[in-house]
Amino acid sequence: MLVSDLVDAFGVSRMTINRDLDHLAGMRAVTKVHGGAIAPAEAAGPSPQGCLMCGTEIGGRTAMTLIRESGAQSHACCPHCGLMLMTQHPDVTAALAQDFIGGQMVNIRSATFLVAPSVTICCAPTVLCFEERRDAERFSQGFGGMLMTWKEAQVEVRNHMTLLKEGMET
Repeated sequence: MLVSDLVDAFGVSRMTINRDLDHLAGMRAVTKVHGGAIAPAEAAGPSPQGCLMCGTEIGGRTAMTLIRESGAQSHACCPHCGLMLMTQHPDVTAALAQDFIGGQMVNIRSATFLVAPSVTICCAPTVLCFEERRDAERFSQGFGGMLMTWKEAQVEVRNHMTLLKEGMET
């Protein structure tokens, strides 16, 4: 759940929501993350079943969790797969991705994504999530890639996969 969504839903200030989330976190009813809070089961880490998109084991510093209107969660091994899943599931209300540097889960709405650096971490093209834009900029200085918002990264990955599919069909 995002602080901004809770502010809108309850018509109270961000400070009130944050104070209430602090209280709930103290009771271990939620775990606070950048931009909001997640249920304790989400905080336990990625799904042991593997990536819903490609089946790869979920681990490392690239996991992504999609939260759907029903409250169900879908897990992906990396932002590449997570962004592709979002195109297939229009009922996604929130998404969290692991910051590649620090490992904490961050709201993708405020994150910076690095698409197609020269290193392959998981799926191709590699997509990495950074909580801080300056971290993404520094990483890109060494490994290249394009800095994007989550929406721009989603379009880029979708276009890349479409071209790849068309190339396989010819």
